[in-house]
Amino acid sequence: MEGNGKLIVNDSLHSSVIDRPKRWDQPFDSTMSAKSVVRVLSAPHFCSMNRNNFPSTLKLTEIIRNDCRIRTFDKNQVVIRSGEYVNSAFLLLSGEVAMLSPLDSALSFLKPTTYKIPSTLNVLWSWLRRSHLPEVRRGVTAIPKNDQLAFLEIDRIPDTIDNEDPTISRLVTGDIFGESAVLGRSEMRNTVVALGNVELLEIRWQGLRDIRKRERGFREYIDHLYRERGLYYHLLSLPLFSKLPANKIHELAALALFEVHGEFEWQKGFQSISKLAKTEEDYNKIIQSEPVIAQEGDYPDGLLLVQNGFGRISRYINFGHYTMGYLSRGDMFGLEEVYESWKKGKGTALNCSFRALGYTDVIRIPTAWLEINIFSESASKGVKQSLQDALKDNQSINKQSKAKPIDRKLTEFLVENRLINGSKSMVIDLERCVRCDDCVTACADAHDNNPRFNRHGKSFERYMIANACMHCEDPVCMIGCPTGAIHRSPDGVVKINDNTCIGCSTCANNCPYDNIRMVEIRDETGKVYRDANGKAIVKASKCDLCAETTGKPACERACSHDALTRIDLKDISSLSHWVDR
Repeated sequence: MEGNGKLIVNDSLHSSVIDRPKRWDQPFDSTMSAKSVVRVLSAPHFCSMNRNNFPSTLKLTEIIRNDCRIRTFDKNQVVIRSGEYVNSAFLLLSGEVAMLSPLDSALSFLKPTTYKIPSTLNVLWSWLRRSHLPEVRRGVTAIPKNDQLAFLEIDRIPDTIDNEDPTISRLVTGDIFGESAVLGRSEMRNTVVALGNVELLEIRWQGLRDIRKRERGFREYIDHLYRERGLYYHLLSLPLFSKLPANKIHELAALALFEVHGEFEWQKGFQSISKLAKTEEDYNKIIQSEPVIAQEGDYPDGLLLVQNGFGRISRYINFGHYTMGYLSRGDMFGLEEVYESWKKGKGTALNCSFRALGYTDVIRIPTAWLEINIFSESASKGVKQSLQDALKDNQSINKQSKAKPIDRKLTEFLVENRLINGSKSMVIDLERCVRCDDCVTACADAHDNNPRFNRHGKSFERYMIANACMHCEDPVCMIGCPTGAIHRSPDGVVKINDNTCIGCSTCANNCPYDNIRMVEIRDETGKVYRDANGKAIVKASKCDLCAETTGKPACERACSHDALTRIDLKDISSLSHWVDR
């Protein structure tokens, strides 16, 4: 067999033989030179790292060469937008950037992000060129081309940044940003803008993970930023505190407690226990095994805010725990009870329990601070209105216990199976579905003659959540990917870069919903690609929401019976509306 990824056809094996893909066949940036690596090693944080902490198979220099890239930006150029997802953290090598508050007036000038979507002509040409064989790859080599990086146009903002605005953070050489979004698998809370000519070292998640694991000082610094900065901007984004002056937000951030409940890689435990759960007693055991953040009947010692992850709201009724609802990022727990305690001058017990679903990052706000700054009669009119609005929203949790039985049962089903994680889940009405398989055929036509989903899955009454990628709010499938092949685009769609997927199956094994499949790939003659040992080369395959085309996903467009929809399963009201249509 020839080296350098040259393809050799081996008729005796009826296959095309290539080198098996490896993690660093495709670097993050192929132009990262030895000179650039030396420069990074002398940069802040890196200059103090002990190279002996890294094994010979995972050298620090190799991580820098393969998992980092240097990027440059001009004055007022947008580096990252608030509300978008990132797969990297950034270290300032030179220059200065501004982290703008989500409420900053300068952001009003930003145009919506534009993505490079193929033209109708290109889509038609690709469709005409499609192979009639499944999972055909043209020109596969051991060193694929990385096409993951260029997908949106970089924007600028006018020179309107208020230098006196206390909500703006200015970062200089040696500072790091983007860590909260990467570690929390969540969207950016800030828009970051270059204040002049800027050089940044972008460290993709895989490299950040490996360095954090082996460098204690770097890990402690990143974790400190994650807590301190993430906490401040989370508080700033909440409507309850939106009318407070910046100095009060800083004061609150200094007093608030940051807590982590549950396991960061929660999918491993969930996969094992979900297979064993068959009866109501089993589900009660699952609920009881979840970490308790606040217990029903106890008196609250502060307001709880969910920063990342999910939490279950349950109540003990007739010798069992029943799910009343759930909380996700931006929600709060205990506001009504804390306020009533202050108003009546005596303690009010919690009427529900709050438990971590998987893992939950929680911010605990001291009661004394709320009484002085939020509940007090001296609070401003805007603060009082924010409080009343928050109390009204908070009461919706308790109202769920009085909701229609279908809604309560549906909520229980979604929470038990962690389906509330899905932002674009495929729901099929089994009574309207005539089993024509048009949805499957349309998906196959759009994806190498192999459908990216299976028309079966967990069912609730007449509705089924199909085994199609749900593009989760917390995509744990991304955690262990060694190359970054599975990643999230800025708009939240979880994609797989077929060129950089090495077929390790980590994402498929991590998916709690069995929505990722490993498929054998073929050449244009239909022969399976194999390595020198005769083992088939496989790639991860899943729904990509037909992101490379215009309009709705092919499956949804193909259903002529209104039996299929893609929906955010956290939005119970929209789901109930579709169910009751």
